[in-house]
Amino acid sequence: MEEGGRHCSSWWRLVCRIREGLGEGMGRWFDDNIRRVIGDGRNTLFWYDNWVGGTPLRFKFPRLFDLVVSKECSVEDMWRGGWEVGGGGWEWRRRLFVWEEDTVRECSTLLSNIVLQENVYDSWRWLLDPSHGYTVREAYRFLTNSGNFVVRSMVNDVWHKNIPSKVSLFMWRLLRNRLPTRDNLVRRRVILLSDSVCVSGCGDHETAIHLFLGCNVFSTLWYHILHWLGIFAVFPGDI
Repeated sequence: MEEGGRHCSSWWRLVCRIREGLGEGMGRWFDDNIRRVIGDGRNTLFWYDNWVGGTPLRFKFPRLFDLVVSKECSVEDMWRGGWEVGGGGWEWRRRLFVWEEDTVRECSTLLSNIVLQENVYDSWRWLLDPSHGYTVREAYRFLTNSGNFVVRSMVNDVWHKNIPSKVSLFMWRLLRNRLPTRDNLVRRRVILLSDSVCVSGCGDHETAIHLFLGCNVFSTLWYHILHWLGIFAVFPGDI
């Protein structure tokens, strides 16, 4: 996967983000639930794929990953070059410090029991359902049940059949903090930090919580709605 490919399309950038473990509010949920089962090691990336030790080696040994020359090498490439201490598989951009050499020994020890199998292809294992493999249903269930408690407890109400779909979608985006509020636009580099002041002109930083609950201008709308409905309530401090 070439670095330049990140600029081709939004879909390709999303694929790159998944590979890098950058989930949407879920941390490294995808990487955490897959494992690479090694056969001949030809189609498994040594640094990027999760194939040994429970986490990709670039996260487990970030200093070595920064210093290594070939970051896209396969497991087979490293094995044939020699991943023991002093082996030819290790190529560095500069001479290592003593403590960095200790890290190399630690990594080599982790790899010492790995045996590649000729004529056996590498494969993926989906940890949420090792028997049947990956399904969209199980991935959706995991993401839904692993989110914020407020989202989990309200999911059935938000997607109720009697609520218009556009309203449900708006509420779902609000609960997941996916609305184009100015703090989100700053985080996505759409606008500058200096432009993140609330659109009402109140002078505070615009977030979803501020816009819907804390803004002195817009929050008065709720009191008019409650008065119209004949309801008395105290607003919570969180959506």
